[in-house]
Amino acid sequence: MRKSNNDSGLTARRSNRLLAAVLTVLCAVSAPALFAQTYTRLSERTIMGTARYVGMGGAMTAIGGDPSAVMDNPAGLGLYRRHEVMLTFDMTFDRTTQLELGNKGKSNIFMAPQASIVLSIPTNKADETGVLAYNFMFSYHRQHTFSRVLNAGGTNEASLGALFAATGDLGIPYTADRLNALNALTLQESGYINEYAFDWAMNVSNRWYWGLGIRVHSFTYGSEAAYTEEFDEQNARGQYYANYNNTSVLYTGAGCSFATGLIYRPASWARLGFSIETPSIGSLRESTSGAFGARTDSLRWRDAKNGYTSYSHFHMPLHISTSVAFQIGYYAMLSLQYDYRHMKKTQDYHSLRAGFEVIPVSGLYINGGYAYESTFARPEAPASLDPFLERYNAYSQRTRWTQYVSAALGYRGNGFIVQLGYQYRWQRLDLYAHENVGEPYLMRTDNHRIILTLGWHH
Repeated sequence: MRKSNNDSGLTARRSNRLLAAVLTVLCAVSAPALFAQTYTRLSERTIMGTARYVGMGGAMTAIGGDPSAVMDNPAGLGLYRRHEVMLTFDMTFDRTTQLELGNKGKSNIFMAPQASIVLSIPTNKADETGVLAYNFMFSYHRQHTFSRVLNAGGTNEASLGALFAATGDLGIPYTADRLNALNALTLQESGYINEYAFDWAMNVSNRWYWGLGIRVHSFTYGSEAAYTEEFDEQNARGQYYANYNNTSVLYTGAGCSFATGLIYRPASWARLGFSIETPSIGSLRESTSGAFGARTDSLRWRDAKNGYTSYSHFHMPLHISTSVAFQIGYYAMLSLQYDYRHMKKTQDYHSLRAGFEVIPVSGLYINGGYAYESTFARPEAPASLDPFLERYNAYSQRTRWTQYVSAALGYRGNGFIVQLGYQYRWQRLDLYAHENVGEPYLMRTDNHRIILTLGWHH
């Protein structure tokens, strides 16, 4: 006997209420994981700045004398003896590849990641004891750029519609044991983290250098994603499929932190550096949108309402940097550095850096460097997907590690400075389309950066 329209409507309403109840629970479970993912992405940093700083792998906490090094250790400002203005240009080529299938995405970006002005005020002491100079610096630095395109896909039992099928609401072949789900994810990221700083430092007897800094952070992270999956079975309307399409998320915010540091020269051939930057005090705003669609025995499509959320107590991580440098006469310098970042909602971050500088003739210097970085992301399951569209960024990602090799060539003449540098950065990451994807897409990012720094000193 065929059911009446009233009976069908009643059944549909009951199914919808059941679906809403189940997905409300999923929303509550997924919220902490979502916020942890946000903290992880916005806590990332890249070794960026002047060509000399990048060329040394960022290992300059104990060396100073460079505006980008001052961002790691304000005491590095104390080594200046002249006024200086510097500006850096950067051309970056980013290529991301899925290791299994060779799917590729590329992004190119041109920017000016560094600008600074240093004022050096000597005390004119003849015996070079006590305070010899007070220095000030106003600067802008870009700490990270999110521009990247990721393309990935595969064939496995991963199914976006499985969360729907579990409620009994959709009569579609989304079952955990089905191995013929063809899925694809395209993710495009954009945004940046900028830092504006005011630093003060002093030189005591050419042996102790101490500095203080105020950091103002501004950040924007946006992503757009399209995820689809298809099955080889068909119904009267054609191919079975589901997608979580045109989803987007945008984070904007600002914060303020404080930094202090020290450089000590126990001997003419050695330098020790230490600095600490407090967690920032700031706010974060999240904007989201998206849509879900599935072709079953009836065509279903749902647009998501736009979402806006503000977090008034958003903190960037605590940063501690330690370094030792060895100076070989006037001709060479070797630096070793360890960096540590900590934030409650993420895994602790560790970085090992090494760099050298050789001066073959007066005014000419050659730099080289290497760095290894761990990840902020915890090795846990990806965040739960919410097909009820209270959650929009169904995907998640976890960087396993990042490595850098770099080199630079610079010349300091009478009144001017020119530096040219190159950096190769590569990293491995796991990309999840959603919580049911099972094994992640294995991705590799290769990043080539060319840096030009121009300066004037007096």
